[in-house]
Amino acid sequence: MQPGQVRIGAVDDHPVILAGLAQGLRWHIPESVVRPIERTVADFLSRAEGRIDVVLLDVELHDGTDAAANVEVLRGRGWPVLMFTQDQRHHALARCLRAGAAGVLSKGEDLATIAEAVRTVIRGEPFLSADWAALLADDGHMLAPHLTPREMESVRLYAAGMKLTSVARRLNVSEDTARTYLLRARAKYSEAGRPAPTKTDLYIRAVEDGILPAPGTPHA
Repeated sequence: MQPGQVRIGAVDDHPVILAGLAQGLRWHIPESVVRPIERTVADFLSRAEGRIDVVLLDVELHDGTDAAANVEVLRGRGWPVLMFTQDQRHHALARCLRAGAAGVLSKGEDLATIAEAVRTVIRGEPFLSADWAALLADDGHMLAPHLTPREMESVRLYAAGMKLTSVARRLNVSEDTARTYLLRARAKYSEAGRPAPTKTDLYIRAVEDGILPAPGTPHA
């Protein structure tokens, strides 16, 4: 890596978009290098080398991973994370911010704004566009409960249509234990003012929080 180089990593299941962005960013950040660009966080971790100044991360990667968990993994390596997405689900983005993401950037922003966001995060400062700042300032949008990994996985499987017995089998636990995970998750949603008494309600909450993809979301 050359001295003074700005190293930008990226994780998105539409890498062609990011390849074009890499070219455009050089007009605003001549010293920038966007590499590696990978479809999954696992691939990114296996190929990333040396210093990375910021990682652009999409919310929905269509690989079954959770957005907030992806943020935590990347932050665990010491890399600042900037959410770069078209996803409009407030709760999903709020969870990512609580997991340690430094900001949220829409893919519809112009190159100058994207460059500003990258430089801001690299300086160690948070970045939110005006629209996202106004949206996430509303406390009502921030009430995504903190689910444990097991609770989240049970919600993801059950809300997606699995029977309780199948959820238990997938998690390699007893049916009673799987039921307990779901009951705890429902209790946390109720405490957050977003009750989910039915399976349909739980599905809606899972979509709102980015645990499940939105209906009709295209796969890469």
